[in-house]
Amino acid sequence: MEKKCTENANSSDRQNTKTLMRTQQMPDEQQRYNSTETICGLIAQKVQAHPERTAIIDGKTTINFRHLMDRANAIAGELVNRGVPKGSLVGVCMNRNRELIATLLGVLQAGCAYVPLDPAYPRERVRYMLEHSRAVAAIVDDESCAELCKGVHELIWIDTVKQQTADKLAGPVANDLAYVIYTSGSTGHPKGVAIEHRNVVAMIEAMGNLLDDKDLEGMLAATSVCFDPSVMEILGTLSLGGTVVLAKNMLDLPALSSENLIKSCVVVPSAIQALLSSGWVPHGIRCIVFGSEALKQPLVEKLFALETGARVINAYGPTEDTVFSTAVEIFNGMQNITIGKSVVNSRSYILDDDMNLVPDGIEGELYLAGNKLARGYLYDEARTNERFIEMKPGSAIPERRLYRTGDLCRRTENGEIEFLGRVDQQVKIRGFRIELEEIEAVLESMQGITAAAAAAVDGGAEQKMLAVYIVSQQEGITGENVKAYLAQRLPKYMVPQVVIPLKELPLLPNGKLDRNKLKHLKVSDAEQEQQVTDVSSGARLHTNGQAQSRAGNGASRQVAILPVIQKEVAALLHLNDPGQILPDRSFDNLGLDSLSSLELSVRLSKIFDLRLSGTVAVEHSTPAALTNYLLKLMDSGTGNEPGEQACKVVSDTLGTFQERIRSSHPTFQAAKAPSWSADDKSKLVQEVLRMVNKLRRNPYSKVLRTGSATKGTVTDAYNDEAQEAIIWTTNLYLGLNRDKEVIEEASKALQQFGSGMGTSAAASGMTDLHLAFEKEFAELVGKPGACLFPTGYTANVGAVAGLLGKNDVVVIDQLCHASIVDGARLCGARIRTFQHNSSADLEAVLKSEVSPYRSVLVVLEGVYSMGEGAAPVAEIVRTAKAYDALVLVDEAHSFGFYGERGAGICAAQGITEEVDFIMTTLSKALGSIGGVVAAREEHIDLLKSSSRAYIFQASISPADIAAALAALRRLRSDDKLRERLWDTTRYMRQRFMEAGYDLGTGDGPIITPHFSDKDKLYAIVQGMYRRGVQTSAVTYPIVESGRGRLRLICSSAHTREDVDKTLDALIAAEREIDEGGQPTGSRTDGSGEIAITQSDVEKWREDFAAYLKESIAKKRAHQTPNLVVAIRIPGHKKPVAIVINERDVTPGIEDIPDLPMCSLLLKNNEAAAALYTSDVQELLHSISKGTCVLSGQVEPFIWFIARMVEKQQAVCGTLF
Repeated sequence: MEKKCTENANSSDRQNTKTLMRTQQMPDEQQRYNSTETICGLIAQKVQAHPERTAIIDGKTTINFRHLMDRANAIAGELVNRGVPKGSLVGVCMNRNRELIATLLGVLQAGCAYVPLDPAYPRERVRYMLEHSRAVAAIVDDESCAELCKGVHELIWIDTVKQQTADKLAGPVANDLAYVIYTSGSTGHPKGVAIEHRNVVAMIEAMGNLLDDKDLEGMLAATSVCFDPSVMEILGTLSLGGTVVLAKNMLDLPALSSENLIKSCVVVPSAIQALLSSGWVPHGIRCIVFGSEALKQPLVEKLFALETGARVINAYGPTEDTVFSTAVEIFNGMQNITIGKSVVNSRSYILDDDMNLVPDGIEGELYLAGNKLARGYLYDEARTNERFIEMKPGSAIPERRLYRTGDLCRRTENGEIEFLGRVDQQVKIRGFRIELEEIEAVLESMQGITAAAAAAVDGGAEQKMLAVYIVSQQEGITGENVKAYLAQRLPKYMVPQVVIPLKELPLLPNGKLDRNKLKHLKVSDAEQEQQVTDVSSGARLHTNGQAQSRAGNGASRQVAILPVIQKEVAALLHLNDPGQILPDRSFDNLGLDSLSSLELSVRLSKIFDLRLSGTVAVEHSTPAALTNYLLKLMDSGTGNEPGEQACKVVSDTLGTFQERIRSSHPTFQAAKAPSWSADDKSKLVQEVLRMVNKLRRNPYSKVLRTGSATKGTVTDAYNDEAQEAIIWTTNLYLGLNRDKEVIEEASKALQQFGSGMGTSAAASGMTDLHLAFEKEFAELVGKPGACLFPTGYTANVGAVAGLLGKNDVVVIDQLCHASIVDGARLCGARIRTFQHNSSADLEAVLKSEVSPYRSVLVVLEGVYSMGEGAAPVAEIVRTAKAYDALVLVDEAHSFGFYGERGAGICAAQGITEEVDFIMTTLSKALGSIGGVVAAREEHIDLLKSSSRAYIFQASISPADIAAALAALRRLRSDDKLRERLWDTTRYMRQRFMEAGYDLGTGDGPIITPHFSDKDKLYAIVQGMYRRGVQTSAVTYPIVESGRGRLRLICSSAHTREDVDKTLDALIAAEREIDEGGQPTGSRTDGSGEIAITQSDVEKWREDFAAYLKESIAKKRAHQTPNLVVAIRIPGHKKPVAIVINERDVTPGIEDIPDLPMCSLLLKNNEAAAALYTSDVQELLHSISKGTCVLSGQVEPFIWFIARMVEKQQAVCGTLF
C-alpha cells in the first residue's frame, strides 16, 4: 500500500480516520427501510392495490397478481397440510414457467425457505444440496425432477396441488430465512448462502431507487432461480408491482414471442456480447442492468453505437450481500467503467491487510456492510466466521459486521469504486503483476473476436505462462494477428505466449466464465501442436536449391536450429523451459529489449560461427523467421550477412507510441519516436512540451534562482511561478557545495587561474590542483593513479572507449548507466549483458567470452540510483576475476559515504584490490563538476593516451577542481558529514514507512516512495511544490508502465525538520488529490461544448486538404511523402480520410490505398473539437488521456501534427 490509515491515538490520526470514513460511507442505509417487512407482505400490498395488473407473462399466457397469489396460497396450504413446519427448507426443482414463480411464493407464504434446484444439475449435486440443507420437502413438475429429488421426506408434484383456501398460514417474519442459494466453489462442495426476508426487502428498496415504474413494466426473467439475479428479476419486480416476462435464458431472447414487451433486463455482459455478435439489437429496452462479470469498455461502446436509447447500469454484489451492493449508470463517452457507489441499505469499505481504511485511489480489499448481509453459510460456522467478520468494539468502522468480498478495489476521486480483480487471483508472470481482465477487454475490442479470456497457466519447470483463449467466427484471425494487436495496445509483458482458439469459452452454470476449467485446458498440448505446425510451415518457406543438396534436408536442419534459438531466448528471459518460446512469437512481444536482442545475436554468432549484426533479432523478429534466415545464411557459404536486406513489413507502431506517451513523461517519448523529418519531430516535441507545461505536469521544468543543495528559490522555466522550497532533487549528498572552505578555495583558484583553461587535459589544461586531486583521490580509494575527465558521463564513455577496441567485449549489468553503452558503441566493442546483480548469469556469459585474443571488461554500479541500496559488488567482482576479466565499478552513488572515510562501496566490501577501475563523479558527494577513474598506473597511462573524452575535451575549470579538492580533503578528515547524512537517511526512511509509504528494498540516501498512478504522482509533485517542497517524479521506462516513484535524495545538509515538513507536504498534497481537488492545469471533459458531428469533421477535412494542397505546391517534390490520415468518430464506420500520393491531395476516397497511415479515433467531443479547431495541444492532451485513440505508423502521424502546427501558425500570422 502507498499509505495506510494507522490506528495511532494522536489527534491527527483520528482526524485522518474521520476523513476516510466520510469518503467511504455512502447512502444512508436507513432511508425508507422497514425492518419488520417481509417479501410476502410487500407482494400482498400490490395484490390488494392492483389485483388485475399483469404479474407474469409466460409466452402467450398472462397471469395477474390476484391469480398468482391464489396459486401461491394453494401451494402454501399444501405444505401446511402435509405437516411441513414453519421455518423448514423446501427444495424447488422445476422447469421454467409460471408455476415455478407461484411455487417460490407459495414456499415463502408457508413461512418456509426455498432451496432452488436446477433440473439440469448432476444428481450428485442435487442430492448434496438437499441433504446438506436438510430439506424436509421438495416440489417437482416432471419425472426427471422427481428422480433427482428421490428420498426427500415429502415429494410434492405441483400438478397435484389443487386450488384451496389456506386460512391458517402463519406466514414469515422479517428475520426468517427466505431462501438458501448454493454458490459454486472452485473445489469441493458448494456452500449455501442463507438469506433472510429482511435482506431481500432491503434489496427491493434499493432496486426501487434504481428502476422506475416504466422500467418495471416488463422485467425479463431469464436467470436460473439457482442464482440470485433471479431474486431481483422475480421477487423484486413483483414486490414493486412490476411485470415479470419469463424466458428460458437470455440467449433465447431474439426468438421470444414477448420480446417487444421487455423493458428491462438483468444480464451478464458475456450474454449481451453474444447477442450483439448475432446481430440482435435491444430495441424497446429501456434499461440494461449488467452484473456478475466485469463490464468492459468495448461492449459499452457497441451498445451506445446502436443508439437505442437504453440506459446502461453496472451493478456489483456477491450473493452474500443479496444480489447487488453497488451500482452506477454508464453514459456514452465514459472512459472509466466503475462498479459505482453503495446502493441504499448497503455500505462499502476498502481496507488494507490490517483492516485499516485506505485513502481514495489506493487499492485494498472491498468489505461490505448493511441490512442486506446474509445470515451466513448454512450449517457452516467456520466458513461464516472466515468471511463475515465481527468487528471489535471501539473499531474506527462503525459496523458490527462486515463481509469480506475477496475483491481488490480502489475508490476514485468522485467516490465510485473501481474493481481491480480478485485478491486471491492476482497473476504474476516473470515478476510482472498482470490484470487478466485488462487483456480480455483489449482482445474483445478486436474486430472478429466475439469472446476472449486470459489465464496464467503452467508452462512447465514451475514457470507460469500467459495464455489467451479466443472465440471467433472469422477464419482469418491467427495467433500472430492477436499478438500483434495486443502488442500495439499493451506492455510487452501482457502479450500472451500462447493463443488458443476455442469454439466457445467454458462457462459455469450461472453463465459466468469458468476460470478454473480454463486454466486446466491442455495448453501444453495446444502449444506443442502450434510448434509443430510452425516448424513444418517454416520448412516449406525454405526453397534454396543449394540447401537441398547439402547434408540433411531443410526441414530436419530447421528442427535442429530452432530449439537452439528457443533455448537462448529462454535463458535471456530467465525461463526454465525453452518450449515456452513459441516459433511465431515476436522477440519484442516476448520481452527482449534492445540490449537483450543484441545479446541474442552475439550468442547465436558464437554458437553457429556466423557474423551476425546486432539487429538480426529485430529484422527477423520471430524464432521461426530467424531460423529460416540462419539457414539461408549458412547456405550462402559466406557466413556473413548479405548486403541487401529483405523488404521490411511496416508494422503498426502508433498504438505503442501512444501507450508510451500515456505511461511516462510524454516529451521524452515524443523525442525518441521515429520520424521522416527532424524538423517535424521538433514541432511535435515543442507542442507536447507546451501541453505538459500548461497542465503543470512537467517534472523537469524547475530551476533554481537562489541557493542550492537543500534550500532555495525554485522557479518554473515555463510558467510564472516561484517558491521558496526544501530541495530534494540534487545528488549533493554531503552538502559540500555550500561549505565555506570549499567556496573560499574555489574563489582563490578563480583569482589565480581565471574561469577556464580553454584546452584539454592532454594539452596544457592541467594545473597543480588537477594533479593534486588525481593523487589524493587515488590514495583515498586505494589505487596507484587516477585520471580526471570533464564530467561523470565522459569518464564512463572515455574509460570504456579508451580501454577497448572492436575485437573486445564489455559485459554490463542490465541496469547500468547509458554512458557505458555509449562508450562501447564508440569503440566498436561487443556489448553483452547479465541479469541485474546476478553473478550466476555473469558467469554464464563469461564462459563464452573469455579468450587469450580479446579483453573482456565487466561493468557494474556500486549503488543503483533508484533507491535499491548497495549492490553485491564483491560477489560479482570475484566472479569476473575468476575468468580474468577486467572490472570497472561505477561509484557515482556510493563514493563519499560508503566505506572508511567515504572511500566507496569497493572499500566497504573489501574488494578494492580485485577491482581494476573505480569511477566516480565529482558532482555528487564532492559538490563540484567532473569525473575521475582510479586504476593502476599503466591503465591510467593508457586512458590518457587513448581516450577521446580526455584528449579532445576541455578540462575541468580551476575553480571547480579547487572546490572538489577542498571537498575531498574535508571528506578524508571529517566523518561528521557522513554520520549526519546517514542519520537523516535513517530518520526519513523510518518516518515515511511509519506513515505507510512503500519504499522498496533499499537502505541508502535515495528514498523512493512507490505510487501506482503516475498521473497522481505528477499532481503530488506539483502539490508539494506549492507547499514549499521540491522533489521529482520518476516514471516509465525507468519503472513499470503507468506507475511511478517520488524521488527524494538526502543530504547531510538536510535536517529532521526538513524531513517532517516534507512528509507533511506529501500527506497534504495526496489528501488534496484524494478528496477530489482538481489538479492545477487539468481540463474539463468538454461536455458543455457544442457537439462535433461527422459533417463537422468532413468540413475540417476539406479545409485541411485545401491547406495541404497549397502548402505542398510550395515545396520541392522530395519533401512530400505519400501517406494517409484517417479520422474516425464513434457511431460512424467510414473514416474521414485524406490521401497524399505523389504530391496529390485527395480528400475522401472509397478505397484507401496501401500507404503509410495514421488513424485517429476521436472518442469524445473534446477530442473532436481539438481537431476541428486545429488545437494541437488539446489534441495531444486527448491522446495522452486516451480519448483520442491512435493506430497506424508513427512517421505519418508526426508529419500530420507538424502540418497542423504550421497551419495553426499560419492562421495566427494572419491575425496578428
